[in-house]
Amino acid sequence: MRGRHTRKLAGPLLVVLLLLAAVPGVVQGQDICQDPDNLTFNCQFDTFDYVPPYGAVATGWTAFVEFAVETPAFNSAGETPVAPAQEIFSGWLPFTAGILQQVEVTPGLAYVAAVGWAAYASFGEGGERNSGQFIGRKVGIDPSGDTDPTSPNIVWSPEVWDELGGIFPQLRVSAVAQGGAITVFVRANNPQSHGNDKVWFDAVTLSVDPNQPAATPTPVPPSPTPTSPPPTATSTPLPPTETPLPTDTPLPTATATTPPTDTPVPTETPAPTVISTEIPEATEIAAEAAAPNVASAPTATISAATATPVPAAQPDSPDRAPKILLAVAAISFGGAGVLGVVALLLWLSQRRT
Repeated sequence: MRGRHTRKLAGPLLVVLLLLAAVPGVVQGQDICQDPDNLTFNCQFDTFDYVPPYGAVATGWTAFVEFAVETPAFNSAGETPVAPAQEIFSGWLPFTAGILQQVEVTPGLAYVAAVGWAAYASFGEGGERNSGQFIGRKVGIDPSGDTDPTSPNIVWSPEVWDELGGIFPQLRVSAVAQGGAITVFVRANNPQSHGNDKVWFDAVTLSVDPNQPAATPTPVPPSPTPTSPPPTATSTPLPPTETPLPTDTPLPTATATTPPTDTPVPTETPAPTVISTEIPEATEIAAEAAAPNVASAPTATISAATATPVPAAQPDSPDRAPKILLAVAAISFGGAGVLGVVALLLWLSQRRT
């Protein structure tokens, strides 16, 4: 009877021992969160802060909700080998939620994140425990340090759906830091509720991944060494140069212009020298004696050039009177001829000019 009772207790006890053995530090006396290589703060979720509207969130961690009909409740719970743990609870409503933490790291190094405890349970209306795979769990790293749980940059581990808690080899993920910080995510996915659904997370660590070599940083081409500019030539001021005075421009030599030659005036034909021939007094006396008997003839200007000298009358000539008359007539005709010649000369002179 006693042996049969012992055998009944052996089964559940073996399960508990296996669970305890799965949690590092419980059986082996080691606490992975006390490892000096661990970089997460409040790895064991020993302390909590009240953060509306979520509730009790582990100190140093940040709650996030990707999807929920109503925001699930975040609590400090004891259902873990090393209590307390971070609990996320929802009654009859699906949700996808979790916690995250930013950690300072060295750029270019590979880091691994792991979850030491990730159990869940679902209870019906009567308090009975539902059996099945209802809630998936996974851990992720954003190598850029972003805090968006939906970012495509996050490197996620496989999602596990096993009912029992403990350490799952799948809940590990490694990534190379791109900057001075990376973000660790722990996520629970409850797509369809089966009652009062709860999930517990504990012992979340981050450390350098010894199995993954550090990324070789892309060499940055060296900056070109600035070439010092050649020394600037110092200009020595030269003494002022005397500006040469402008050279007098020689004036153009005045060319003597020959005045136009006067057109020669036609030489006037010198008038013939008038030879004045005085008529002897005897002629004048004869003229006076004959004047009563002869009509007075027009006075004619006798040009000396054409006048024909009249021979002097002989005082003792017996026919004196007829000779005088004849002389007068000759003189008259000669004066008319002279006048004609003068008129002809004047006419010819006008035509030449």
